Amino acid sequence: MSSWLLGAVAGGAACLLASPFLARLAATPEPARRSLTATAIVGTVLGVLAGHAAGWSAALPAFVALALLATPLLLVDARDHRLPDRLVLPAAGGALVLLTLAAAVRSDWASLGRSVAAAAVVFAIFCTAAVLSPASLGFGDVKLAGLLALYLGWLSWGHVFYGIFAGFVLGALVAVVMLVSRRVSLKSHIALGPALITGALLIAAVH
Repeated sequence: MSSWLLGAVAGGAACLLASPFLARLAATPEPARRSLTATAIVGTVLGVLAGHAAGWSAALPAFVALALLATPLLLVDARDHRLPDRLVLPAAGGALVLLTLAAAVRSDWASLGRSVAAAAVVFAIFCTAAVLSPASLGFGDVKLAGLLALYLGWLSWGHVFYGIFAGFVLGALVAVVMLVSRRVSLKSHIALGPALITGALLIAAVH
């Protein structure tokens, strides 16, 4: 079994096992069966993608941690159109700690430096866009983009560009489908977080 496949299996299994706890983070203290099923499906998919991105390496715990906290973030944003700091901030702190440990194990400080630089650049760009157009981009999206760039930067600058770009492409496709199906209007707000998370992890899983 290849390193990437081992990572995918480990990531998917970790998120599946944690799905009851993740459902509580995303919904009520006692989640309904439907909520638990949705959490298990979303978590497993994100876990597989994140695990495949890291492979069986020192970075695997960091990427699995991303999938674990990205699962309730995706579900909450899709439902409530918000990205709560109680999930984003611990995810960012955990990412810095776990990626630093991975860099120490691998003696790969260049990847860590690129991660931090990517997070700073993407955060600054999104922050500027949010100030200029607050109606189209919230500061929750700004913090989420910086978090995702931290992980994408660990892989390469190419992953940063294509990962963030993929999020906007997915977001646009979802918006078109919802408009055509008349589930939303041109004045409706459509959550960007789920698309950013999915696009980033899809690109991260591509080697």
